[in-house]
Formats: sequence, structure tokens, C-alpha cells
Amino acid sequence: MKISVLASGSKGNCVYIQGSSGALIIDAGRSAREILGTKDRSGRLQEAGGDRDLIGGILITHEHVDHVKGLGPLGNALKVPAYGTSGTLDAAGRMIRSRKNFSLQSIHPGDPFQVSGFKVTAFPVSHDAADPVGYLIEEDGIRLCYCTDTGTVTIAMMEMIKRSDGVVLESNHCPAMLRDGPYPAFLKRRIASSRGHLSNEDAGAVLAEISQEIHCAILVHLSEENNEPGLAISKAHEALGLAADDVDLFAASSVDTRTKPAYRKPVRRCRERCPEDCWKVSVSL
Repeated sequence: MKISVLASGSKGNCVYIQGSSGALIIDAGRSAREILGTKDRSGRLQEAGGDRDLIGGILITHEHVDHVKGLGPLGNALKVPAYGTSGTLDAAGRMIRSRKNFSLQSIHPGDPFQVSGFKVTAFPVSHDAADPVGYLIEEDGIRLCYCTDTGTVTIAMMEMIKRSDGVVLESNHCPAMLRDGPYPAFLKRRIASSRGHLSNEDAGAVLAEISQEIHCAILVHLSEENNEPGLAISKAHEALGLAADDVDLFAASSVDTRTKPAYRKPVRRCRERCPEDCWKVSVSL
């Protein structure tokens, strides 16, 4: 299983997962042109080494604009179904009015379904959206848990995460940077609430619990204003403790390589700044 973060953050989120015989996309928060490219310019998917012909579906976590902004054009271009809870699909209606060439498939948390050879199970998360979910994705006995846009990790969520061999996990903000930053008070409260976003410390607490079970951890949805990839990966590395040497750790940042570069700590190697765009870095599980 190969994971590529095509976009991550408040300006758009999109992750590509490729298995042995198929692929899928989670969220569509950037334009179809950016993801798939045009006749004159390659897109992030191609630059990541992905294959659009393998994609059999688009999984949607929730209806916020940074997750569904490009869903209509992307679905039309790929001609594959989009999957989400009924609450999410209803709330995202205005974003998918341009739907012509793809269907919407309603899913239910806890009920597995098949996409491109993957067994997928949605689970509820805690976010200020209509019916948000994370996903447990399985192929050939390998499990990846995708858990972002949640203000807390409940016992039930933790049970899903513990079943995985790797995790794509939100590490949205540094609490001190959020507290001292320029955001208005109401927005700071929303981000830090139980229906907001996980902090670096929150993500670290999750990783500490699963440090002996996972082989890779990809940190996503880092705030451009209230976090630094270097801070996020440092907290995660610290939380993993003695197990850190055996975990492929990646803090994805799609802002730009100069001001907010991604960071990677491969297995049995030191942490390093990535010189290239984050979507050109693939993590294998």
C-alpha cells in the first residue's frame, strides 16, 4: 500500500492511496486541474507517481470546503463514485452541483464496503460538521487508519486506530502558537474544542498508545498559521519513544518547500527536511 499526500491543510486536503490492484482518493479539497493536471501541465497525482486509471472511488470525510471544493470536477473527470455518509453528502450538495459523470454512494459507519479492492469501514469522528467520519482501509491484511478533522479521540475511535498498521493522523496546531497567534478568540476556541482539531500533543498521545503496533505515521492537516512541520514531527518522535526508530514518520506540508517544508524520519534514520513538494514523497505500508 502506497500513500501520497496530494494536499494538506486549511487550503485543501487530498490523499491518494494505491494498493496492489487499485487506488482511491480521500477528500477533494483542491481543484481537479491541480490534482490531475491539464494537457499542458502534469498534476500532483502524476508527480506523485500515481495512476488515475486505477482510482475506483473518492472517499469524503466531511463537507467543509477544504475537503470537497474540487469534488464535482474531480468526480466528473475520473468518472468514479464518491462515498460519504448521508449527512455529509446532503451538506456538500452545493459543492457538487456540477456532478454529471459520477454517482454519490451513501455509507454507514461500521458497515464495511469495497472500493478498488480495498475493504473500507467508516467510523465517526468529533468535528463541527454534519456527519464526519474517518476511515479504516484494508487490503491483503494491511490496515491503514485515516483520522483527521477531529477535536478529540474517543475510546471507540482509538479502538479503530489500534487495529491499523499505519495511520494518517491530524496534527493541526501547536497550542502555544494558536494561543498567541492572530486568530480571533472565537476561532481559537473552535479549533481547540472537542469538535475542532487535534493539536501536536493530542496526536502525540495517540501515537504513544500505538507505538508498538504501527509501521508508519503520516501527520496531516497542519495549520499554516499555527504550526510548523518541524514542531509536529518533533512531538510525534518524542511520543513514539523507543519505538520511533522503527516507524516511518512523515509530517506533510503542501504550503511550499521554502517556508513550510515537509519533514520525514524514515525507519532507522534521522529526521530530515524534505527538499521537494510533499506529494512527491510516498510512504509505503
